[in-house]
Amino acid sequence: MPMPLSLSRHKAGNVLVLVMVVALNGLAASGAMSGDSIGVIANRYRSLFLPADYVFGIWSLIYLGLIATAIYQALPTAGAERAVQRLGIWWTVTGALNVAWISLFSFGQFALALLVMVMFLITLIAIGERVRGGSGSGRADPSPLAEQAFLIWPQDIYLAWISVALIANSFQFAQAVQWGGFGIAESTWAVAMMLVATLLGAIMAWRRGNWLFPLVVAWALRGIGARYPEVATIADTTRWLVPAGVAAGAVAWLAGRRAGRTGPT
Repeated sequence: MPMPLSLSRHKAGNVLVLVMVVALNGLAASGAMSGDSIGVIANRYRSLFLPADYVFGIWSLIYLGLIATAIYQALPTAGAERAVQRLGIWWTVTGALNVAWISLFSFGQFALALLVMVMFLITLIAIGERVRGGSGSGRADPSPLAEQAFLIWPQDIYLAWISVALIANSFQFAQAVQWGGFGIAESTWAVAMMLVATLLGAIMAWRRGNWLFPLVVAWALRGIGARYPEVATIADTTRWLVPAGVAAGAVAWLAGRRAGRTGPT
């Protein structure tokens, strides 16, 4: 049976959105968009929640996953049609917010960039629920392996990284506006948010079966420790928190499965 024209256009539109996002992010990363690369701008306002530069290589993994999703949803299969329906308009909205954030950050509009990042995270949460077929009850529908690998897991990594990035962007904004942190040392704030991120990773593994979330958090925190080995509070915390977070995430994921919360994802 021929594919409905509207569905075919939707698939093509999703691929086009991703091409535009990758292209514009490439311009920003190289500095061609504003004259300074994202890395240069981030390092201009360094905070104690900024991971080492190599950590941002995770974007390559994220975009590989999104490319895999775009290819998967473009296939002439029932699974692909289901993927398009679950992604809905949110794929396009997320792409637009990605471009908006990178553009605003590149031109130093940090307050607006932070607001867009919040919206960005909200849309990724919505996609995460939709691709799992979740109803918000805490239970995810069982999914075929291909659907997990090419639809669910790429979105899980994306959501986890943007969650961490929102914290990092908040610290960067505080540096840009020279916020005093209510007199609390920045290292204390950084450790507190590391603990929050680690706890969030365990909760996501338990409640939503997102076993990748605590791994992404651990990757980011390890990078923070690598950037600031001379800051004892940061280095000492990451030394034990990274393995503890991975272990807690694994236990939480297994507990969620045993409780029947997450299905096989």
